[in-house]
Amino acid sequence: MNIQWTDDLAIGISVIDEQHKTLISRAASFSRAVESGNKKQMEDTVNYLIAYAVQHFGAEELIMIRNRYDRFKEHRDEHSWFIKKVFDVHAKLTGGEGISRPDAEEFRDMLLNWMLDHIAVKDKHIAETLNSFGGPLR
Repeated sequence: MNIQWTDDLAIGISVIDEQHKTLISRAASFSRAVESGNKKQMEDTVNYLIAYAVQHFGAEELIMIRNRYDRFKEHRDEHSWFIKKVFDVHAKLTGGEGISRPDAEEFRDMLLNWMLDHIAVKDKHIAETLNSFGGPLR
């Protein structure tokens, strides 16, 4: 299973689109690491995802707050859920128990499916809603 950026994932907010491109690239890296069984690459990618997701979600949430996005709370809950899932995998990868291949594959599938749905549906809705106001995004 693989993922790559395509222009149909663009939401039209350039700073967010650039961050999404990077997140998708890192998710693809995790997918390749799972396929090859490279636990070091899995750990490196998950470490990156934790830091970058927090930064990216913060930027998205700031845009939503400044523009009084009516689904902010639900959207933020999805971000929190995602960060918790990534944290759990990080704990397994860096803890003594490690991560099994089935667990790594399950996380990979969740990661790829969640990112595609979140970007293509939820984040696009933010952009469509905010752009319908007619003014510049703040």
